[in-house]
Amino acid sequence: MQTPLSASLNQRVVLNLAILVNILSIGSFMMVMPMGPDFSLALGMPAEHTGYLAGGATFAAALIGFLCAPFLDKFDRKQVLVSCLSLKFLLILCCAFATSPWQLITLFVLSACFSGPAGGVLMAAILDVTPVAYRGRAMAMMASGFSIAAIIAVPMTLELVARLNWQTAFYGFGGLGLLLVAVLQWRFPSLTAHQSAAQHNNVPAQLITNPAFRFACAIAAVQMFGHFLLIPHFSSYFQFNLGFARNSISSLYLFGGLASLLALQLSGRLLDKGHGLALIWSMSLLAALVVIIGLVFGAMLSVYAFFIIFMAASTVRSSSTSALLSSIPAPYQRAAYMSYQATVANIASGLGALCSALWLSTNNAQQLQGLEQLAVLAALCLLCAPVLVHITVKRFLAPCDQSQATHSLATND
Repeated sequence: MQTPLSASLNQRVVLNLAILVNILSIGSFMMVMPMGPDFSLALGMPAEHTGYLAGGATFAAALIGFLCAPFLDKFDRKQVLVSCLSLKFLLILCCAFATSPWQLITLFVLSACFSGPAGGVLMAAILDVTPVAYRGRAMAMMASGFSIAAIIAVPMTLELVARLNWQTAFYGFGGLGLLLVAVLQWRFPSLTAHQSAAQHNNVPAQLITNPAFRFACAIAAVQMFGHFLLIPHFSSYFQFNLGFARNSISSLYLFGGLASLLALQLSGRLLDKGHGLALIWSMSLLAALVVIIGLVFGAMLSVYAFFIIFMAASTVRSSSTSALLSSIPAPYQRAAYMSYQATVANIASGLGALCSALWLSTNNAQQLQGLEQLAVLAALCLLCAPVLVHITVKRFLAPCDQSQATHSLATND
């Protein structure tokens, strides 16, 4: 049995390593979207096919995550994580040797196959070691991996790509990822307390029959579908449609990431004080507003302002939703719950990216045509998601006061 000191030590180690994993995993995915123009020049990939990279990767992560979900809680979280990440980053490294667009797409999609199980287990490990009262801050710290990737990993990668070649990005993320796997094997604690209960319960059936779980999946689907209608095409739209300089793309991600990181620091504390619903409503409305003004009405006075507000609002909305709904699964259901959630989110992301790639077209100047219509649909998704969150919290996380909303279903913690 763990002492309070050892539990606290495990919490710090798991959270710190999880943030590093998130930075490299998210960074390796984020980098391919602003690199669309680089792939077009070096490999002859059409600009709109960047959506196939993002969409294919998310579908692969969804499929493997779904197939593995029933078994993830039956193993030591550490060993599952090490195995999946080893294969993921090895394939990322192999992407550097691609000589055609479809070779690159194939290798990148294969690397994403291991993201679903790894992500589910990683989030389950965070819940295992974090007391319920501090999960808002823990989720905000995890989400900060996205911001740090945007602040450091992606801008640095884009600068190196601009100065050297596109392969540099895959060498960097693949090599650093494999190095991190070695650190995980050395320092990440074994987490096995959930195994016995997982082996004696039909976890998939329990989750599927839980209405709170079904609502949580619907929320993930709506949020991510709307998000990925737009995100894969921002770099191409800014450069080709708005004349934004290629050498300023890295600074765009830098400032967007900084704004997200600052917003997360505030939102994590507000969430633990019971303001989760207010955060989700306000950030969803803010993101929808900038999309409508900037993309639908074409009144984008500043690319920087648009991107910074959209990134910060989207990141806070996502982390707040995850924290607010994290009490739905029992400890022995956590990896399966997170993996199923990731499956739904990845399918929705893939559909969003692929639908956008099919809808959009380019003219002779490589300008994207049709983004305004996608922006309307994205704004509707942004407005629909907080309604579903509100229903879920009020119907399934009650009775409890709002300051304890994230505690209600965690009676076995």
